[in-house]
Amino acid sequence: MSATSRYLRFFAPKSELSDAELRYLTECDGVDHVAIGATRVDDDDHETDGLGVARFIRSHDDREVAEAAIAVVDEVQRKGLGTMLFQRLVAAAAERGIARFRCDVLAENAGMIDLIESFDPERTVTLDAGVMTIELVLPTPSRDVAATRTSPMFKLFRTIAEGALQWRTRVARHRDDTGDDSDDTPE
Repeated sequence: MSATSRYLRFFAPKSELSDAELRYLTECDGVDHVAIGATRVDDDDHETDGLGVARFIRSHDDREVAEAAIAVVDEVQRKGLGTMLFQRLVAAAAERGIARFRCDVLAENAGMIDLIESFDPERTVTLDAGVMTIELVLPTPSRDVAATRTSPMFKLFRTIAEGALQWRTRVARHRDDTGDDSDDTPE
């Protein structure tokens, strides 16, 4: 993430996370603290690159409220990944009895504000020292994903998945034709 993206996410210049911040962000229990990540795997060396993460942490004071946050690396911002992550986060929260998200967002973070507004135009907003606290009622998770399917990121994932399926079909056909069970891919 660029210095600007890190600033918008952490509200301060940040080049690395402290041990306490790492623990806070990585020790998820799957119930009160849930994180959903998106990665890219390089076919050549199977190295994984993180692209984004969405998380919520349930409030101790009100079990139906959770603090939510999203971070997406610069190269895939404004391509639909944040929306996809947020949709999955909403579904995960609803499954766990959470009815509202509370998000602290810098007032200058237009991308995040737009994303939240797209989910709940009737959200409540308070502003204190340049930080907006936005509370939104979670939308009912829907099986209608037409909007998601038109995003550039969804189209990219679909193309990759279709290519992988075609590749697997060609490999299986090659193995059937040759009786070769090796892991070598056909030319």
